[in-house]
Amino acid sequence: MSSKIKFILLFFSLFTVLSILSYLYISKPATDYLYSDSEKHFNSTSDFEKVHSEYIGQVIDIKGVVDTFDKDAKFTNINLDGYFLFSVETRNLTKEIAINDELVIKGRYEGYDDLFDEYSFTDCSVK
Repeated sequence: MSSKIKFILLFFSLFTVLSILSYLYISKPATDYLYSDSEKHFNSTSDFEKVHSEYIGQVIDIKGVVDTFDKDAKFTNINLDGYFLFSVETRNLTKEIAINDELVIKGRYEGYDDLFDEYSFTDCSVK
């Protein structure tokens, strides 16, 4: 077999493998963090503040006291201890929330927002 044919077969094989791997990566279903288990539990927001940079993108749950909350048709934004913002789909709330309630909220940590001076969470649920 000539070296030109070997090169063409090698190129075609690599192209086929890369195409299959690309398809598998692209077609992989998205992770639904709302139903994921928590990777870590924090008994207070101050415990989380000390190590927050280690948990970016991870699902955790935190206990805190409700400072404020804003409820509309789609989302309820709950602020715990003044600096922790959790966005919960209103239809997923299973109990009424009031200021000064102590809650445990599970959510995916998005990071610290310097502009608003808060820790932001998405895909949240009240436990």
